[in-house]
Formats: sequence, structure tokens, C-alpha cells
Amino acid sequence: MFSDDYSEARTRFRSMAQERGAHVHALEVIPSADGESEGLTIDVAVLGTGTRALIVSSGLHGVEGFAGSAIQLDMLSRPIPDDVKVVLLHVINPFGMAHIRRANENNVDLNRNFLGPLDQWVGSSSDYRRLQHLLNPRRPTGGFDVVMPQIIAQIMMHGFGSLKAAVVEGQYDFSKGLYFGGNAMETGPRLLMESLPGFVGPTRKIVHIDVHTGLGRSGSHALFVDTDAGSADHLRLRSIYGACVQPWDVNHGLAYAIRGGLPGAMRRMFGDTIDVLTCEFGTHHPLRVLQALRLENQQFHWGGDRGKAEAALLEAFRPQSKSWEASIIRGGRSVLNQAITHLRA
Repeated sequence: MFSDDYSEARTRFRSMAQERGAHVHALEVIPSADGESEGLTIDVAVLGTGTRALIVSSGLHGVEGFAGSAIQLDMLSRPIPDDVKVVLLHVINPFGMAHIRRANENNVDLNRNFLGPLDQWVGSSSDYRRLQHLLNPRRPTGGFDVVMPQIIAQIMMHGFGSLKAAVVEGQYDFSKGLYFGGNAMETGPRLLMESLPGFVGPTRKIVHIDVHTGLGRSGSHALFVDTDAGSADHLRLRSIYGACVQPWDVNHGLAYAIRGGLPGAMRRMFGDTIDVLTCEFGTHHPLRVLQALRLENQQFHWGGDRGKAEAALLEAFRPQSKSWEASIIRGGRSVLNQAITHLRA
């Protein structure tokens, strides 16, 4: 079910959705440069009816879309219950998947781009500002690089939790830096938020599974929920999905806190009717993932060997391993089956 590139994934998604009789929509994020070929799109397939809806989204972080797309294609290849409305959001960041980037065409991390109406598009942690010269070097890639030993030294001095929080929380001050949340809502997120209520329709219960890669032990998966550890919601979701459910809390397991995340936007839109679970599949050690992110971002802005940067990022978020692919499909099926059971409960 894994595709080789964005174009193949989109073509297969549309074809399989149409064969299943889905209503298929395309939200154009970036128009075609020549005016003849098709631009880059978020593709949406809507199947089934009823007041219980399952939303499955992929590719919010572009290069991570290979796994999410494969899970969506696998779902389209199997029986889907008619009494649950299924809304598949295929590759929310099409530029990132098409160009092997985690960020979008404006270097925005889209899972930091859903700030609320009263939030300010400014700010970064003191730790990020302290580390940003190491995270975001302003020179072409290549040559001798001693940064990773410096980052390891920072971990030894301040702890891995401090480094993780500094890097991944989201920042709005360094437009060419990692985890930049943007200056305003980007085109893709805006189109999604405008269109999604119409795709979902009247509902009394929604489960949203948002698929990501790059966090955790290779092939394993965790489900992150935006609730306090030990809260009623946390315990309720653990009873349905098992011990893999973790709160978005830097003090618990693999999790970390973020600003401007998609889960918060979904709750603002749908209120108490929705449960949002971010499904993270593991790939490699977090320092290897960070190194690949740093290398690709440096090359994108300042030049160097693009092929090497893309290869490193692709391996960090979509390992070239048949056993890893099989674990993604297996884990994805399990989570989606649990979600349907959750909706029917």
C-alpha cells in the first residue's frame, strides 16, 4: 500500500475512493505553475452515512504522509461499515510530501499553525532561542559538522526533556527555523477548517485519528490525547485503545507539549462531540530524526546536497524496510478497528 511519491499516492487514493463509491473532493493548496497540469491538493473522500463519523488524516507533516496514505489506502481496500460516516483527509501538506519536507511551502510546521483566534503569532521558548544557532545553521550543508556533539552536550547539561521541549513546542520568531508555526494560518489549514464541517455533516459523535511517524520505537505506535494524565478522558480512552494512549505531557512517556496543534482546532470546531487521537509510529532514535530534520532544513534554505538531505529525511520518517511497512499497516488496521468500535459503543 506504500506509494513511491505524492503523485502516485494521490492517484491511487482518488481511484480507490471512486471505486468504493465515495464522494471525492480536491482542495487546491498550490495552483499549477503552468496552468495546465494539476496543482497540489488535499484530497478528501467521504463514505457512509449516519451521525457517527470517523475522520482519518494523513500528511500534516508532508514527508510523514507515506505511512498515513498507506493506512488510508488499506482502509479503502477493506470492508467499511455503512453505519459510520468515514472522512479521509489525504495529505494535508501536499507540498511537504511532494518535495520531501516536513514543513510546507512557507517552511511552516502545520501542526503548530492552528492557533486560536486570541493567540499571538509570536514567541519562542528561552531554550529554543539558546539552541537555535545549533538547530538552524545559516550555511550550506557539507564539510565537517561538529554540531551533534554540541547538542549531545546540551542534553547532558540540561536533560533530554528540556531539549525536546525547546525544539518541538513550536516557535514563531525564526521563519527559517525548525518547528516554525507561521505568521498566520496557512492556505491548507484554512481550506481544511472551512470545508471540514460540510464533509462531516450533522454528528453526535466523532473520532479523529491523525497519523504521524518519527516518534517512538521502530514500528510501534502510540496514541496521544490532549488531556491530563489520569483524567477521566485519559482513563476512558485507555480502556478503549489500551496502554498505548498517552497524554500530551512532556513528563509522561514520549509525549511533548505543543502550541497551535490540529487537535485543539478540532475541539474548537466540534466541541465535546470529538475525540482526537494523534497516532505516532516509531522509526529511528530521536537524535537521528533530529539530525535529519536539521540537515534537510539547512539544505533547503542555504544550499548543499539536496539528494543527501532528502534521503536522510525520508529514512527518518519513512524507513525503507518491508517489515516496518508491514507493522504500519498492521498497527493502522488495529487503531481504525478500535476507533469504529469506539464510535459504535
